[in-house]
Amino acid sequence: MRYYRIEIDGGSTVFTSFANGQNLRGALQIELDIPLAAFHSPANAGAFVKIWGVPLSMISQAKDLTRKTIKVYGGFQKGLPLANPRQAGLLVQGFVYQAFGNWQGTDMSLDLIIVAGPPPAQDKLVDAPKNLSLDWRKGQNLSEAIKSMLGVGYPGMTVKMNLNGNLVAPEAQPHVAPLRAMADYLLGASKSIINKPDYQGVHIAFDGNAINVYDQPNTTGKQIAFVDLIGQPTWILAPSIAFKCAMRADITLNDEVRMPKTLITNSQQAQSSLVNQAAAQQGTFVITSVHHYGNFRQPDAYSWVTEFNAVPTNVQPPTS
Repeated sequence: MRYYRIEIDGGSTVFTSFANGQNLRGALQIELDIPLAAFHSPANAGAFVKIWGVPLSMISQAKDLTRKTIKVYGGFQKGLPLANPRQAGLLVQGFVYQAFGNWQGTDMSLDLIIVAGPPPAQDKLVDAPKNLSLDWRKGQNLSEAIKSMLGVGYPGMTVKMNLNGNLVAPEAQPHVAPLRAMADYLLGASKSIINKPDYQGVHIAFDGNAINVYDQPNTTGKQIAFVDLIGQPTWILAPSIAFKCAMRADITLNDEVRMPKTLITNSQQAQSSLVNQAAAQQGTFVITSVHHYGNFRQPDAYSWVTEFNAVPTNVQPPTS
């Protein structure tokens, strides 16, 4: 069965469709739209959750939810034959940027705009991002400088590094900027050091309570089963693909996935339409963007899914 759990302010307010090992038939209707992308990408935008059937007391004080921490879990729990509870998990963790209460007729709902990452300090405006200070010294590996910078800027968050060991500063390169601008700077700086066509540059992205910093794929590949797919994979750019799965949280940015061999194929006649003709022969892809979206009580299969964009492992992921 479809599953969600929304925890606000450390669990002081919880909405869920599954409790005590049972699916709740009277769970509230929700809608969600949660994109995940690296910070330098325009696709890195706020997430949205709409909760129907909330009490008047909540929508009348909706502004009180601003800056509150929030976690949104989703996927499937036991029930239907193809549901896989092991794929359910945390979709986004952050804070409520804005909250709106709505009352139309007999319907009451709560709209939440969510920004990934920790909430800003109480003495600062929500839209005044903190500056990060990068102290990248001559001869120092970039991973050391980034880890130190993020440890100071985001204490308490785990920093996951997967960077090329050749990112060494030819000269001192200090830089101060908010996270999004810092991500742009590191992307360009890393590409100037490793000047190769297939090098994607440094990417920074939030993943729950962790910050992922990477420039190469996670090496542990995950198999996509035939029954996981909703519809067929589609070529969207040569050779980038898009594919939908039943909503799942176990695959994130930069993961390698192995597609079913019978689905990603390319005939000899069709190869000429692809810029990289060898890409169609590859069964392993790297996830470049993730987008969860759902309507809890909408009955069709496309209403509770995760859409992935991915490129073959031997192709440079797009940087915008």
